[in-house]
Amino acid sequence: MDKMPSMKLFGFFPLMNVGLFLLTAFACISKEPKNDPRFHGMWKLDIIESYDSISGKWSHYETDQYHDGYILYDGKGHMAVHLTSKGYRDFDVSKNVDSLDMEGLKERLKRYQTNFVYFADYQTKENVIDHNRLSATDPFNWGTVLTRDFEFKNDTLILSARESIDANKLRLRWVKY
Repeated sequence: MDKMPSMKLFGFFPLMNVGLFLLTAFACISKEPKNDPRFHGMWKLDIIESYDSISGKWSHYETDQYHDGYILYDGKGHMAVHLTSKGYRDFDVSKNVDSLDMEGLKERLKRYQTNFVYFADYQTKENVIDHNRLSATDPFNWGTVLTRDFEFKNDTLILSARESIDANKLRLRWVKY
């Protein structure tokens, strides 16, 4: 009997084991994007600023729309943000909607429209963060991506809009909560 065929087969198994090991090792490498760990945690809105292209300076942006807010990054690629207008917390909602007249309904609707919330998956790359919105107060924002430039200064996260908002270049400063 010739033992050569079994020797060829025997030489194949170590090669197959190495191949299986490499396949397993690469399969275990996370395909998840690595997000900047500095985002992890809760942040409170400090100020909204507008950029003056003539002076080259950022200054407080006066708006009735958003004065308070929180943003939360879970460190696993998920986030949520809630922005509210000045006085939103003190708005009287004790009356049942059925008991409101037309003006009362309009006032409540107007106030609720100043409440902005969304949940998203997020990814960071260099100094850019993408919020892939899963749900939002406004249905037309569902499934959209919001891209922001970011920087950290001590305990402050600065998110700068890439798009013009009300004809302004804006950034939001968030302080670690």
